[in-house]
Amino acid sequence: MCESVGVSLRFSYRMRSDRRAAHDESTSQDRDTLRALVDVFQVLVGRVETNAEGSATVLRALLTRMLRRLPEPSSVSPATNFRVARVLRHLEEKFADSTIRLASAAQHVDVTPSHLERLLKEHTRLTFLEHLRRIRMRHAERLLLTTTSSIKETAYACGYAGTGSFGRDFKRTHGCTASVWRAVRTLSEASGT
Repeated sequence: MCESVGVSLRFSYRMRSDRRAAHDESTSQDRDTLRALVDVFQVLVGRVETNAEGSATVLRALLTRMLRRLPEPSSVSPATNFRVARVLRHLEEKFADSTIRLASAAQHVDVTPSHLERLLKEHTRLTFLEHLRRIRMRHAERLLLTTTSSIKETAYACGYAGTGSFGRDFKRTHGCTASVWRAVRTLSEASGT
């Protein structure tokens, strides 16, 4: 009995160490991305000094595009439970997996599904499925605006197993179908409004 507990504790410690290493790796990738962005801006600043008016327009357009692509501010406050923050990051990373479930997300943060649901509701006022739907819809909006992929391809890319549930969720969220939403947004961007 004691030996199996020791093995279990060593396995648990190793799993946590692996997770910590994965977190450190993602933080390192974030730093590298930020450094690359700083390099791009330094090049742009150098061009602004030689052609101020044209470069200012390019810089403004670049910043506007970047801001449009930023994810919505997280619904998690800094004081939120660490498990809630972890599961929301997990959802952001795995939303395209059509097999993602409350049980697998709960296992990822070492709690029961009912406890995770309670934590999410308590800290964010949204359920697991509401969070997943929001993330998927935000990604679908980006794809519809920036690609020419079909609605079916967009649905699969966002983690839906079929177009029926995607269409239902999209209409529930936006009040219209994905094709109508795309057409309206494309027209409004083309006209500059």
